[in-house]
Amino acid sequence: MSTLTNNRLQALSDNVWLHFFQMGHFSSTGARPTVLVRGEGSRVWDQDGNEYIDGLSGLFAVNVGYGRREIVEAISAQLNDIAYVSPFSFPSLPLIDLSARLAAISPTGPRSRVFLTTGGSDAVETALKIAKAYQRRRGFADRSKIIARRVSYHGTSMGALSVNGVTSLRNGFGPLVPGARHVPLPYRYRCDYCALHSGCRGVCVDEVERLIEFEGPETIAAIIMEPVQNSGGAIVSPPGYLQHIRQICDHYGIVMIVDEVICGFGRVGDWFGSTAMGVAPDIITTAKAMTSGYAPLGAAIVRDTIADVFISDNDADKFMHGITFGGHAASCAAALVNLDIIEREHLLERSREMGAYLMRELEAAVGDHPNVGEVRGMGMFMAVELVRDRATRESLAEERLMVWLSDQLKQRGLICRADDRLEPVIQLAPPLILTREEADRCVRIVTEAVHALGRKLGSTPAMFAINPPAETKTAVAAD
Repeated sequence: MSTLTNNRLQALSDNVWLHFFQMGHFSSTGARPTVLVRGEGSRVWDQDGNEYIDGLSGLFAVNVGYGRREIVEAISAQLNDIAYVSPFSFPSLPLIDLSARLAAISPTGPRSRVFLTTGGSDAVETALKIAKAYQRRRGFADRSKIIARRVSYHGTSMGALSVNGVTSLRNGFGPLVPGARHVPLPYRYRCDYCALHSGCRGVCVDEVERLIEFEGPETIAAIIMEPVQNSGGAIVSPPGYLQHIRQICDHYGIVMIVDEVICGFGRVGDWFGSTAMGVAPDIITTAKAMTSGYAPLGAAIVRDTIADVFISDNDADKFMHGITFGGHAASCAAALVNLDIIEREHLLERSREMGAYLMRELEAAVGDHPNVGEVRGMGMFMAVELVRDRATRESLAEERLMVWLSDQLKQRGLICRADDRLEPVIQLAPPLILTREEADRCVRIVTEAVHALGRKLGSTPAMFAINPPAETKTAVAAD
């Protein structure tokens, strides 16, 4: 039954605890929640029959879109064969096949070993433990520190949270796992190092090496970074940045971990962001779109030269780590079909082409708006950064403005993210199967919402406010 009954509303008020959400909003305001009950392609429907374009692919996950019956059938078939296989003792057939498939497409190389988990946080947790254990196997017991970037998000389990660069997430949960260090992110639009220069000078990556020297190379186990950083709004690593990080890691004997939990499986136009940027990490963490969200699954994909130190006929050498539902057979079956779909429908290429189209159209529609600082991104992963004044790049700091803006977008039929973990942005990451018509609708809705923001701030050009395009008149009148 897909209706929101009174009993369900009461259960929502009394029993449900959503993630990163203040449940008191429901009880204090009496707000009626949006419950998504159906999906097909790039669109979802709520309990009242309202239709939305899912501009965030669930949570950067549903890359091949909703309603893929063949994935559901693969899950069902595997559950009928055998529902659970313990990863502590036995490999399932889908786990074996998926591990080989991931090794074949990963820049870590065809002899990579794949440690399967349930999601992104425990994939990161696994990678950090592998890096530290690897350094100890090499005889470097003091190599325990991890370098990450400021404002970066790598998960919420205790180890992953410790390397998180989002201070608001870290605060309140200490003491955290010691040893995390954070460096500046390559944020070109507001770069303190390059503000007066026409191009990137690479100072932010030099800061990584300075920190290593300051802390002592003999204390650093690993560096973890996203190719395109989600937190802050699709911040793309500049050309040569990751290659320089690779050189630094090689020089100092540091494990290079690339977090591809969001960037993987076509999101930025290739199997992995590191592939698209021409770099081979030591460990890749991934999850989300590996099954396109049809089942929980994550992985740490590990270069053979690191994995091999744990492989021998001596039980004492094994990697002492495990997760009960890691690499669940049904999830692996879902992932295999998901990869088939990505290949068969050429979704890597489609991500590049449709992403370029969306970026061009967004730039043309709002790129000159007085409250838009920058439109940026890679593949089907993009952000519109919002400012108070485009000319001065003055920050837009308004309490609860992102909640208001998210609602403006949703009212117009687009679910995406308005976020302000760094500066306020509208984030777009729709399914890779998005049609041209749906892309145009996304651009139109974002444009309407940006102009609604401008009117709220008093900065939208008067001509638009008085005489908006015909398709926006209803929405404008409702503001």
